[in-house]
Amino acid sequence: MMFNTKIKAGALQFVLFIGTIIVLLLFGFILMNHGNALLDKQSETLVDLIQEANSGLSTSLDNPMRSGQRTTLGPNTSRIRTTVSKDFWGLIEKRKVVSEKGKLRFEKLALVGHEAEKRPALYLKDANRPLVVAGRAKIVGDTYLPERGIKMGNIGGYGYTRPQLVYGNSYRSQGELPSIHQEANQQLQQFTSTYQNFKGNRINLRADTDIKNSFTNETLLIEDNDIELGNVVLSGNIIIRATNEIRVTSVARLRDIILIAPKIVIGDGVIGSFQAISSKRLMVGTNCQLEYPTILALQSDPSNTTAINRTREPAISIGRGSTIAGSVLYLDKTEQEGLPLFITVDEGAVLVGEIYCEQSLELKGSVYGSVITDSFVAFENGNTYLNHLFNGEINASLLPMEFSGLVYGDKRTNSVVKWMY
Repeated sequence: MMFNTKIKAGALQFVLFIGTIIVLLLFGFILMNHGNALLDKQSETLVDLIQEANSGLSTSLDNPMRSGQRTTLGPNTSRIRTTVSKDFWGLIEKRKVVSEKGKLRFEKLALVGHEAEKRPALYLKDANRPLVVAGRAKIVGDTYLPERGIKMGNIGGYGYTRPQLVYGNSYRSQGELPSIHQEANQQLQQFTSTYQNFKGNRINLRADTDIKNSFTNETLLIEDNDIELGNVVLSGNIIIRATNEIRVTSVARLRDIILIAPKIVIGDGVIGSFQAISSKRLMVGTNCQLEYPTILALQSDPSNTTAINRTREPAISIGRGSTIAGSVLYLDKTEQEGLPLFITVDEGAVLVGEIYCEQSLELKGSVYGSVITDSFVAFENGNTYLNHLFNGEINASLLPMEFSGLVYGDKRTNSVVKWMY
């Protein structure tokens, strides 16, 4: 009997042990199913948040917003509340979209611009004189030309070599250039003002610095009289400002940052993507690769209404073999005497995007996109040829369809330039 009782007790313990294991397994299975269901629900909610953020951005582009304005959309049927705010990063408009439901939150940041269905190749201000083309000059796309039109010319024995003057439709231009959007213009004036104070966390620049600052963080500021960017890696929400000059060398790696100085020198072989904003001179060396959406902008002192220019030194220069994807702006309403104030694009240089110039443009290289300019100029053999396009090419058909650029007049942003981080 004792032997039989012990067997029964052990069997009972074994049954209880197995039962406990089964209960724990069932409990774990229930928890796992509940966790998976909760995870699936959160995943569905996150997908809804992403979709609402995308929808919120699209909706905001359909409606005018002021800089600094914040608009709340919803809550919708899924009880998701979306907030859209507008600001600027340099000269490019920035939209921040936040979608929230309960404790879940999704945020997107985008730089936005204007994507034109059909961007003209050339808009030349009507100053009561024709455009003269010579050498290998070529214009492909629709053009807005002065009333006196366009004609063939000859510089140093090089006449116009093509069968057509313009490969596209021609329209009449006006005595004023299309205006840059007011808010972008105000941004440029603020950035070139010596009295402008920027908010942010000031840091010192050291050799071998490697910083990536998210646009969800506070802006980092680097300020000095003269700044040389050597072996550094800088990307994101960073502003570099010099009271005199900024020099960028080929070993610097810059992405999405802003450079501000009266004089900015981008050395030979620089690779990167940034905004360079100057008030006196902006130079790009040879064989540079400045990627989309680079902006090179110069705003002269608006208090200078007249000037006598005795040099052939350009306000903005782009060196031989350099490629720039983005926008080049020269805002200067000075009524000069003597030699013209101008941008020069050297032979072999390529701009994929747009040039906006309130003075003269010396175009020896190529623009795959659009040119809006007060006039052209050519300097050859010691002579100055006003409103002459010599050997340069403007080809709107080679501009990528997805290019999103500056906003003009009463137009609005309608497309994403770049998603930020």
